[in-house]
Amino acid sequence: MEDDREWMYTGWKKGGCHTKEWFEKTEKFVENARGESTTHAVIRCPCNKCGNMYSHDKRTVTLHLCKDGFVQGYKVWDKHGESWSIVSAQMEVDDGEDVDRLDHMLEDLQAEFVNNPEDSPTKEVEELFKLLQDLEMPLHGHTMVTILQFVTRLMGIKSKFGFSAKCYKAILDLISDVLPADHKVPKDIYRSKKLLKALGMPYEKIDICPSKCMIFWRDHEKLDKCLKCGQSRYIEVVNEDGEKVKTKRARKQLRWMRLTPRLKRLFLARRIARRMRWRKNRTSRKDGVMQHPSDGDAWKALDSFDPEFASEEMNVRIGLATDGFTPFSMTAASYSCWPVFAIPYNLPPEDCMTDEFMFLSLIIPGKEHPGTNLNVMLEPLIEELKELWEGVEAYDSYMKQKFKLRAAYLWSIHDYLAYGIFAGWRVSGRLGYPICGKETDCFWLDKGEKFCYFDCHRCFLPLDHPFRLQAQEFRKDTIVTKEPPKRRTGWEITEELSNLERNGDGFEGFGETHNWTHKCGLWELPYMRALQLPHNIDVMHQERNMCEALFNTVMDFPDKTKDNFKARVDLGNICNRPTLMLRENGGKPRAEFALRPNERKEVMKWMKDLKFPDGYGAGFRRSVNLKTMKINGLKSHDYHIMMERLIPVMFRGYINDEVWKAIAKLSYFYGQLCAKEISKEMMRETRGISTHVFASRRKYSHLRSSILCSIFLSISHMKQR
Repeated sequence: MEDDREWMYTGWKKGGCHTKEWFEKTEKFVENARGESTTHAVIRCPCNKCGNMYSHDKRTVTLHLCKDGFVQGYKVWDKHGESWSIVSAQMEVDDGEDVDRLDHMLEDLQAEFVNNPEDSPTKEVEELFKLLQDLEMPLHGHTMVTILQFVTRLMGIKSKFGFSAKCYKAILDLISDVLPADHKVPKDIYRSKKLLKALGMPYEKIDICPSKCMIFWRDHEKLDKCLKCGQSRYIEVVNEDGEKVKTKRARKQLRWMRLTPRLKRLFLARRIARRMRWRKNRTSRKDGVMQHPSDGDAWKALDSFDPEFASEEMNVRIGLATDGFTPFSMTAASYSCWPVFAIPYNLPPEDCMTDEFMFLSLIIPGKEHPGTNLNVMLEPLIEELKELWEGVEAYDSYMKQKFKLRAAYLWSIHDYLAYGIFAGWRVSGRLGYPICGKETDCFWLDKGEKFCYFDCHRCFLPLDHPFRLQAQEFRKDTIVTKEPPKRRTGWEITEELSNLERNGDGFEGFGETHNWTHKCGLWELPYMRALQLPHNIDVMHQERNMCEALFNTVMDFPDKTKDNFKARVDLGNICNRPTLMLRENGGKPRAEFALRPNERKEVMKWMKDLKFPDGYGAGFRRSVNLKTMKINGLKSHDYHIMMERLIPVMFRGYINDEVWKAIAKLSYFYGQLCAKEISKEMMRETRGISTHVFASRRKYSHLRSSILCSIFLSISHMKQR
């Protein structure tokens, strides 16, 4: 296609003395040029001023070319029909491959102004047009690689491998020495970032109190001190006279990446815009099977609250997730940084919650975790969620039209400690379990000195279930006839929060009738009371805690097992387990679920020799130490594999069959819970097992049971209903 087209530039003369060849070939070019419309009456103007940025009728395009000539470097007429079918085919690919290049997305955006060339674009679109112009400029005269393609790829490499700005500058210098003299390689990282700034994904820095009491934002933007603790907003230094002088540098800052432009950008890529309406156009749906969040009752509850919101297929449901992490090495000083991620759930299951569709919304600095002040740090995000509920103007490149984009918060996902901080409910103490609340049946362990939730699960079983009338199999001399605690609706929680009365720094009745520590700002959202599951526990965290406790107890590691001396004393007080009672001389009889030393060594050696396919599980061989007979350094994914695949295999033949069956059922439950498809009927049938999952958590003292040995025995009596 790119034959000899030097005539485009050699045949055109400034002032109008163009060659005959130039006139003939230009006329033929305009006549055969193809545009985006069906009639091709309007095409992009490739003149030196329009630069393929604006569209006109063919007569106007001819006049522009005669006056200003062709834009430089336009020897492949891809904007006028050449390779158009190839580009279109790539745009329509729906096999999950990464075909939505930035230039394709910007071409989709052009259609907004093709039919109305007189409209003046918005500032956001003008920046993208400028980006398109930079995109079409080749890096030098002997390549089709554009400046933006080069910079984005190089910046991506820098981000992936983490080399410094000096290293980046050295690479640019080397590339500049190799390329021809007319190259357009940016000189340093500053110019590279400036080029990418037009992508329209900025972030804002918001000064915050060093103790995270408040943020200096909106009405408090000009304050110098915290209104609550009185700490200075800015860093203070000592001058030459020994006096403290305030600088204009904040002591601590919150980074806020607006969610709205990121959601808008999803609809500017045609393939992604089509997939954002997947739930309305889905072809595969199985009754009674959950394949996507839209199959759950929580999604449908929000739809029932606002049918108008539910009827628009492009409205977005958003999930939030946060947790603390240490950005430095594990041996460094303690530092807890809290990122907040937003996840759009409109995408199909294969794209939902993948890396490219998880947006970093807030970065809450450390070094201490925010605690109950997390609610203060979420203010910008909550305000943005209010605006998104009302709607913002956006453009859909798939339908090629403007629309009102609305988004709603659906739920949050955390580990249990972050759950309590995020929701405003203290997750320790007698009322630590937020579902039961004041109706809890937990009790205090005298020897273990903690609250225990053992045998609190039977009330969740059907009223005619045989477990309810077994007086000796769980707590001794105890039968359960009460119904499960009623799950409070959003309306009831809203009323409860509104009736709370302050008592110093807390609320009246704290620890007795409720465990509310603060009112989460999310309850200011107009639809919050309609949500069924506003907060959720991350199953991977819970699965790891359960697997670690189960593994250490069955392996009978002295310093990690839950079957310790204190547990045996408490066991004798609350359960009828004669074979596990402490002997008169204080000796502890071996439990039938605990492995002997030689059996433990065989299991450890088996784990040491395990081999998995690449990327499946990699932590076992390096984590098992046969000399010390310990296992360390496993990650959450390793425990995930261990719980669902290895636990039933490694213990079979070493422990009692009844206990092994109980463990195998627990493993099966987690396997079904983490499957791509979840059967609602299966979850109902296994809810007896699921209650024990929450009764034997390890990490959090208010939910873990120090008498895990009795739990194993009680699980062994479970049968499918």
